[in-house]
Amino acid sequence: MKSQFSNKSKIIINATNIGRRMSGIGVYVLNLVKALAAQDSDIHFIVYLNENARQHFRDFSFPKNFTVRWVRKWLSPDYHFPGHLLRLLFANYLSLKHRQALLFNTSQLVVSFFRRNQIITIHDVIPLLFKRYHKKQYPYFKYLLKFALRYADRIITPSQHTRQLLQKIYGIPGERIHVIHNGVPHFGEPTVEKRINTPPTPYILYTGRICAMKNITALIRAFRCIRDFVNHHLVIVGDGRNYIKDEIRAGRLPADMLTDERIVIKGHVENGEMERLYRGASLFVFPSLYEGFGLPPLEAMANGCPVVASYAASLPEVCGSAAYYVNPQDIPALAEGMYNVLTNQTLQRELIRKGYARVRHFSWDVSARAHLEIIRKLLNVGEASLHVTPSVKRKSKLRHPA
Repeated sequence: MKSQFSNKSKIIINATNIGRRMSGIGVYVLNLVKALAAQDSDIHFIVYLNENARQHFRDFSFPKNFTVRWVRKWLSPDYHFPGHLLRLLFANYLSLKHRQALLFNTSQLVVSFFRRNQIITIHDVIPLLFKRYHKKQYPYFKYLLKFALRYADRIITPSQHTRQLLQKIYGIPGERIHVIHNGVPHFGEPTVEKRINTPPTPYILYTGRICAMKNITALIRAFRCIRDFVNHHLVIVGDGRNYIKDEIRAGRLPADMLTDERIVIKGHVENGEMERLYRGASLFVFPSLYEGFGLPPLEAMANGCPVVASYAASLPEVCGSAAYYVNPQDIPALAEGMYNVLTNQTLQRELIRKGYARVRHFSWDVSARAHLEIIRKLLNVGEASLHVTPSVKRKSKLRHPA
């Protein structure tokens, strides 16, 4: 392989932020790597993955222009702060090891501090905006990330909203920031009428991290406002059950919440079960206080589920007119929005149809082509045909809490 490609046509992709349990960033990197592998390209990709990510590539074959290098499992987000720190150090090791090659760091948590010849994807700058929830990460985003971004040749971000924040907060020239939307798996559309049918035990669904930023306390309190007027359960999927206990101890949630049979905390679920949950839900609610992009609402739409979402940050940009928007800080408004959609089948049908139309705008193949265009320009290599490589399996139904 080394004899076929020079440093001028080689890119190093640091994909170590794919873990055993997928985060929103992990979903982005996993689908992007697979979509890049499905492009016909004369570029040599060297992809670094940690051992915990092997399960996501068991049935996947990389083309000849991809070299995969596996590193220790400890360089994984599965190990939280120690894993993040090791991956950050590893990113700077890669910067030294591959001095002449273009380096692509796929998250703001893994950057090379003294490297100009690099691309960095910035998914969000939440710790800067909500310091009270991210006291440990705030100094990194305030000082270290700012330093790294001064050097980076190109910055990719998934929304115009985040692009504007990067310009405002870090003073980065707009021409160095490229907005490339994430994709969403398309699962095949059940008919709207079939989707409207109520399951034996109807439920409202949320999936994502269970934390203050995701506004879970407001969601639970809003559900309790309408529970006597609907026969639905509330199903919450995601890691963070201790957060619920902390909120109960602080008096922000009722003491009987964990024994309430109509509120189900499921924790982490696998891909197949997540798809079934989307398809069976009467409503998907995403009351997040802030999102750099927001994949879960689009995934709900792709599965024919009507969406109630926060009118906050990038969510209106991503969801367009296909969601019913509410003020996430207003619990009565959130409760009213949930009730209105649950009890109005005409509104449900409209949201489902608009949702199917909306997700057609988000494709991992299109996203990969846009990434590849930036890579080609920086490598200064000629364009190759961008036909899908037949030997690469492209279909992906990956979804885990963000």
